[in-house]
Amino acid sequence: MAKRFIDLTQGSIARHIIRMLGPFWLAIVALMSAGIVDTIYLGHLSTNALAAVGFCFPIIFFGNSVNIGLGAGTLSAISRAIGRKDRPLAKAHGASAVLLTLSVMTVICLFSFLVMSWVLDIMGVTTEIKPLALSYLKYGLPALIVMGLAMISNNILRSGGEALLPSFIMISGAILNIIIDPLLIFGIGPFPRMEVQGAALATLLANGLAAGFGLFIIFFYRHAASFAGLTLEGIIKSWKTILRVGFPAIGTNVIVPIAGLAATAIVAHNLGTTEVAAFTIVGRVGMLALTMLYALSACIGAVTGQNGGADLTDRVRETFIFCFKICFAWGVFIGVVMGLSANIIPQVFTKDAAVVTAAAPYFWIVPVTFAGYGAVFVAAAGFNALGHPRYGLVFTIIRSIFMFVPFIWIGVHFYGMTGAYMGMASANVLAGAIALFYTLKIAPMHAVHH
Repeated sequence: MAKRFIDLTQGSIARHIIRMLGPFWLAIVALMSAGIVDTIYLGHLSTNALAAVGFCFPIIFFGNSVNIGLGAGTLSAISRAIGRKDRPLAKAHGASAVLLTLSVMTVICLFSFLVMSWVLDIMGVTTEIKPLALSYLKYGLPALIVMGLAMISNNILRSGGEALLPSFIMISGAILNIIIDPLLIFGIGPFPRMEVQGAALATLLANGLAAGFGLFIIFFYRHAASFAGLTLEGIIKSWKTILRVGFPAIGTNVIVPIAGLAATAIVAHNLGTTEVAAFTIVGRVGMLALTMLYALSACIGAVTGQNGGADLTDRVRETFIFCFKICFAWGVFIGVVMGLSANIIPQVFTKDAAVVTAAAPYFWIVPVTFAGYGAVFVAAAGFNALGHPRYGLVFTIIRSIFMFVPFIWIGVHFYGMTGAYMGMASANVLAGAIALFYTLKIAPMHAVHH
């Protein structure tokens, strides 16, 4: 079947965004659910198993940040080419992006194998847990390569304005992961009991199948990528275009969890275990509450990229304004829902009354300010697609490093846990205001042309 490029330079912007929002939101929820189910299975196995995967998380997260960055660069390059009605270039960028992901992630995988033992030692892994962590990485690192191929297929389709097929690639991987997980962890039926290693192998197999499905879709079903007439010079040119946005996007993705780790360390050093437990719970719930805005950031790029590529700057501005309105509407909605459930939500995670008391104030202080945080990463995604990645990087650095971490430190010192939540809320509001002002008053609405 021929490539179904959806022309986002025509028709209602609101309709384009809403059409894509539902499927992307489902895909993000499915991916998060796979991670939660993984944690539950390993938790039933042993505390050591959970700790082992916890030690592996920063290594795996770094690899996935590279994957996300390459995806942002790919979406930017292809959507701008489609906006300029240059279909052959869009297909060449698609094929080049697959080669780039395969090359970069293979190098990262091999390098990680060389340093993983040393990195685990630096993180303070115990002799009891280290073999478990190494056994997880044996399959967890190669899984990054196939995960990258699945994600790049997703981004190639998204850049053409599609929503259902790219979401289906990610959802199929997540569902397969959930199905294969218990079979290999616990050795159900004819499968061997592999415990921690089984969880990693399940991720590798599920994402391998999703990657195969994604590559089949882009090369043979949609013909969205093609090696026909591709020269070495052409590939290198495509790689430069992709990495021009990809490198800063990788930085943007790495900064947020580093700030999160720093915030957790502040709470741990100044307060106590109860507060760290509460902080962990509100962090998990916050991630789930933000899924709608993460989905919105997945929608905006294709629209700003295509319209920017076609020099339709008024439509680019209209896209930003409409997405900011959704951020505000979601902030109000989730703020009311979570504020009313402040004492109920923490009890889903723990029966410890002290932890529930420490977590509760978060729900009526922070969620309403997600409107501001959403504006930061939605603006970043919109500018990445236009080929202006520095705006997203700067917005993220301002929020995470100059506001989020220092404000939490100040808050904890004056008001304990409630102070930490006030710090988070202040960072969201101020960073959101900066992102709104810069986007609508200063930043360029045109795309970078190559």
